[in-house]
Amino acid sequence: MDMSKYMSIFRSESDRNIKEMSDSLLALEKNPENAEQINMLFRIAHTFKGMAATMRFKEIVELTHEMESLIDKFRTGRLTPDPFLTDILFECLDALEGLVKNACADMETKTEERKNSTGEDSNFYPDSEKALKTLRTINNSLEESAPQENEFCIFSIDKRIEKTRENKEVEPEGEKKKGEREGKKKEVEEKEEETKQREWHKEGEIKQRDGKEREEKIEQREGEEREEKIEQREGEKKKKEEDGKEEKKGRVQSPKIQSSRISTEQLDKLMNLVGELVINRTRIKELIAESKSKDLDFALSEYQKLTRELQEEVLEIRMVPLDQITNMYPRMIRDLSKAQNKKIDFIIKGKEIKLDRTVMEEIGDPLVHLLRNAVDHGIETPEKRVEFGKEETGNITITASRQQNHILIKIEDDGRGIDPEIVRKAALEKGLICREEAEQLSEREAVQLIFTPGFSTASVVTSLSGRGVGMDIVKKRIERLGGSVRVESKPGAGSRFELKLPITIALYQAMLVKVGMERYAIPFTSIIKSISIRNKEVRRIRGEEVVIINEKALPLLRLRKLFQLPPLQNEESLVVVIVEKAGQYIGLVVDSLLGKQEVIIKNFKSRFLEKTRGFSGATIMGDGSVILILDVNSII
Repeated sequence: MDMSKYMSIFRSESDRNIKEMSDSLLALEKNPENAEQINMLFRIAHTFKGMAATMRFKEIVELTHEMESLIDKFRTGRLTPDPFLTDILFECLDALEGLVKNACADMETKTEERKNSTGEDSNFYPDSEKALKTLRTINNSLEESAPQENEFCIFSIDKRIEKTRENKEVEPEGEKKKGEREGKKKEVEEKEEETKQREWHKEGEIKQRDGKEREEKIEQREGEEREEKIEQREGEKKKKEEDGKEEKKGRVQSPKIQSSRISTEQLDKLMNLVGELVINRTRIKELIAESKSKDLDFALSEYQKLTRELQEEVLEIRMVPLDQITNMYPRMIRDLSKAQNKKIDFIIKGKEIKLDRTVMEEIGDPLVHLLRNAVDHGIETPEKRVEFGKEETGNITITASRQQNHILIKIEDDGRGIDPEIVRKAALEKGLICREEAEQLSEREAVQLIFTPGFSTASVVTSLSGRGVGMDIVKKRIERLGGSVRVESKPGAGSRFELKLPITIALYQAMLVKVGMERYAIPFTSIIKSISIRNKEVRRIRGEEVVIINEKALPLLRLRKLFQLPPLQNEESLVVVIVEKAGQYIGLVVDSLLGKQEVIIKNFKSRFLEKTRGFSGATIMGDGSVILILDVNSII
């Protein structure tokens, strides 16, 4: 039988089982007596073993069987899930993950070379044979040391008999006479008690006879009524069954399919088709506006309604919950904290928040870098925390929330925080800034230096940090998605990183603006508001144009100057679009606003255009013209 067609199901179910077992082990570490988690762990291991047996994966079956045996000893109370045993089970889970990955790859390729060779990823997983040997050693040693059930019963009975004999032999002679006197006294009392009992029984029998006669009559009547009701119900039941059989003869019920699996390639193709549909909808709207026909306007409104519903459904299908990537983080934090002898409570809030699949794939690595930095640089050792008047256990929290047209993810810790002076000093030593620049930087600007390529405050390069590439990757990845990163920190109190992300990068709302003879699009995720100011309100500070808004200086950037176009003559007022990036605000001066437009993003695929500064992509309008999309992150 060809089992390859079931591989996708086996892989997804295996991933889910490994994740659930990891969660249960994490819960058991905090509370080893949690019977519910132990039972859940046992059930999942048993299910996993059955799945692997069906697919004929012998190594997975053997490993899950030994895991199941060890967990069963937790259930029966013969063992307690102490740190040593949970560490072993965690290693077994890692080994299982490697076995599943290799098994799936072997069946997909169907080549002997793949089976005989160890892949590049195999080094990342523990040796499954060693894990299996360790489990067998533990399980077998317990089986050998445990007494048999029958032997235990005989042993305990013999012990009780011996104890009774010893007590009788040791009893002193002086106590015998006293025992005889008390025995005679008890015999007299027992005889009197027996006489009373006989009298009570006689009275009770008389009452019982009278009562029984009445009860028998009542029970007889009730029994007759019950029999009549039962016969009536059975008659009705038979009639229904016969009617049902006649109805079923003409039809056969087939099982309903509640869901189906769709490949990511099909989803991408569907999204592209919807994008083309939106472009055509815009074109039709422009043509109908010229014809001024009421019938066409009505038809267009219905068409727009249907295409919008289709568009929303396709976008919803592409959405995946944040839990898809955060489910691996509790285990990662646990392993890192143990390696550094730190105590950490890790909390995830808002993991049900959904993001576009493409966005989700891109933010995985940045979140890992931020969490690893929080463990390595942020949270102190228990001894240091006690010295600083904190609790021994540090806290790291991920919080996700939806904010209008974007998603906000916060990564917070209550560790040592970021000291601006230490950051300045490290940047100077590495030659990233000069002394004059360091002196002019504010505390907030100094903290932002951690995102500079090559920056690191670590004196020693470790497996966790010290190479100066982590935070640089975070910033680049998030900004490539059209998002932004913001950091707030207080020395001794902790740090907070805020990632502002678009919900989807396939389609979003944009403001169309005109600069010279060209039109441009500015994503609404970056826009705060648009204002009109008088030209004479513009001032100059250190050679830069600013305007005072709410008693704060707002820097201005004229897009005509940026695109090397000649300035407009005799301007009395300026149209300014205020945009924001990581807490920094700037006013983009444009010629005019053309209104809001839904745009489909087309990325630059040419290697010459990929590095074009100031633009994140392009979109096609209804008339076929191409409009460039401004990249606010690279402009500010």
